[in-house]
Amino acid sequence: MSDLSEKPSHDSALKDSYNRRIDYLRISITDKCNLQCVYCVSAAGLKYFRNSEIMTDEEIVRLVRIAHKHGLRKVRITGGEPLLRKSIVDLVSSIKKIGISDLSLTTNGIMLAGLAGALKEAGLDRVNISLDTMKAERYREITKKGDIARVLEAIKEAERVGLSPVKINIVPIRGINDDEILSFASLTFEKDYHIRFIEFMPVTSDGMWRREKCVSAKEILETISGLGELESFKFRGEGPSRNYRLQGAVGVIGIISPISDHFCNSCNRLRLTSNGKIRPCLFSKIEVDIKAPMRNGADDDEIERLFLYTVSIKPERHKLDENITASDHIKNMSKIGG
Repeated sequence: MSDLSEKPSHDSALKDSYNRRIDYLRISITDKCNLQCVYCVSAAGLKYFRNSEIMTDEEIVRLVRIAHKHGLRKVRITGGEPLLRKSIVDLVSSIKKIGISDLSLTTNGIMLAGLAGALKEAGLDRVNISLDTMKAERYREITKKGDIARVLEAIKEAERVGLSPVKINIVPIRGINDDEILSFASLTFEKDYHIRFIEFMPVTSDGMWRREKCVSAKEILETISGLGELESFKFRGEGPSRNYRLQGAVGVIGIISPISDHFCNSCNRLRLTSNGKIRPCLFSKIEVDIKAPMRNGADDDEIERLFLYTVSIKPERHKLDENITASDHIKNMSKIGG
């Protein structure tokens, strides 16, 4: 077996059929969640994968090691709620030791305060915390049973241990929380938070999504501009977020607009579902099973071939702006990974 910390060469940079560098893997490690957010879980609830269907730590680490040979540098751990996985700290440590330079995690924050220090020590670089309101009663309504005090504590603890910059994800939904756009943007005046506004996507199974509920990137920016002048700038590397800073602010505002202004031309990612399927695009029906071959005795060369094949079939773009039914196959985001 090769050295887990072996660094890929510059020549190993992997590109898809459209000359996009593929160096980012989002890994869902569970489809379970301790919240039931109204825009994620249908009224009928969810049927979870059986434990035997979920990728093991060893299987996940094996794929990351193989992908790292081809220039994988960025991994984001998602769910469901990834902190529900009992082995999360050890899994973070194992992935980091492979040589992943950018290792992050998306969480609802409910369990983060008690794990932040251990995750940082294990090698986690930063966190994204999903928070769609700053009002306690509204938070309970949106999440069905969440305690916002635990999330606010988690944000402070993440800052304290150095999981920074702390990114806060908000999905503005018309008539539900769009009246809080200014409140969230205002946080950046005092704190070095990255507040990321994400357009409401059609990924619910109960018909909640309607185009008129989606607050567009243009509307969000127009609202925020009431706080002052916005300066546009770019971070190193490619990503879906278009970033801005309010004059006099220390933090950053990001806009992610999959509906009104897609970012497919610079997409650098693949997704691994918790049950072992690699998806070349969130809104693609195509999945490549790598768990079954692993459990049937496939060697690393075969897993590598499947990984490279997935890259080769990555579509040029999604079709959401042309046909909303293109997302009909996404019944619940937690089954794919946020």
